[in-house]
Amino acid sequence: MDKRVKAEILVVDDHSLVLEGICKVVNKMSEVVVADAVTSGLKASELIAKRDYDIYILDVSIPDMSGFDLIAQIRELNENARIIVNTMHEEVWTVNRLAQSGVNAVVLKASASTELVEAVRSVLKGEPYTCARFASISQKLNRNSSELLPRDVPTKRECDVLQALGKGLNTHEIANLLQISENTVETFRKRLMAKFGAKNAIDLVVKAVSKGWITLE
Repeated sequence: MDKRVKAEILVVDDHSLVLEGICKVVNKMSEVVVADAVTSGLKASELIAKRDYDIYILDVSIPDMSGFDLIAQIRELNENARIIVNTMHEEVWTVNRLAQSGVNAVVLKASASTELVEAVRSVLKGEPYTCARFASISQKLNRNSSELLPRDVPTKRECDVLQALGKGLNTHEIANLLQISENTVETFRKRLMAKFGAKNAIDLVVKAVSKGWITLE
């Protein structure tokens, strides 16, 4: 009898049939088990806040909460979490943002189920994975889809600071808005400058907008 502990997975997809299909594929694997499966982003957010899963399989298009917000929440709690995005979206902006999102694997829903299995096995070994179609699209956009680095991705709090900088707020104003100290704001600013390789605040905002992390009103 195999007494190995299976890696536990949270699956999030707002389409019930798709969710059921993912669970069937994953539960056939000997090394993992679906611990929770939900169709609501808000419900997923509640579960993520309560416990840490071994692997997260998420769609990015969820009506009640963006999958990108879920990714940010997971990273805020555990920057080494293993995240797989399973999505139907192949638009340039989605592919571009996914390549910068710090996820460990991307599988398009148009791919065979074997791609999802390979993604799960790869992230379990600590290796990144992208399905062939996503990799092809990414290469056409001159992006290296295999280098998805969680530590280069801004956290939710850093995005809050970025958004405030984009509005032209100064350090004192940002501190009051976010209810943090001015020293903390400066720490976030320096960290963001390093992550984006920015020369100054204007360059930082421009790069953040181009990568899809913030929008200017």
